[in-house]
Parts: sequence; structure tokens; C-alpha cells
Amino acid sequence: MKNGNASAFDRKAQAIYREKLKPKLEGKYKGRIVAVDVESGDYFLGKTVLEAIEKGRRKHPDKIFYAVRIGYPAVHSLRSASRNYSFD
Repeated sequence: MKNGNASAFDRKAQAIYREKLKPKLEGKYKGRIVAVDVESGDYFLGKTVLEAIEKGRRKHPDKIFYAVRIGYPAVHSLRSASRNYSFD
């Protein structure tokens, strides 16, 4: 995939997820990862991104996959622990 096609790839992948996969998967697999092959529409489930993509690569070894955490806006989140410091 060339750089100029990245946004087209993302738009197509998001449309496949939103229109075809989300209604089918969200109730049963919320929190799991789905890796989507945009060209074929095939998808693969896993507990992690690596697991889902490895399953996909068994069938489509040379493809690029789009990963989504089912039921969430992002695959990963960044969190930090809040610490209280006192300088008394």
C-alpha cells in the first residue's frame, strides 16, 4: 500500500466494520479484537491484535489487516496512575 492509499484503506475498513461486522459481532464479542482483510472482507477474531492478525495471515499471508477492538473507539488506550505528592 502506498502512502496516498492509507486514508482510502482506512475509510474502506471502517465502512466494512461499521456496516457489516459491528452489528454481527458487538453483542457476543465485545472487547475482542477483529482483524479485517479489506480486499476480501474476511475477518479474524482474537483476544489480542497479534492473535487476530496471526489468524488472518494463515489465510492471507501477504495482506495488510485493519484491527478494531469490538465495541470500543480504539484498539489500545493509554492510562497513567494518578499520584498525589505532598511537599509539606
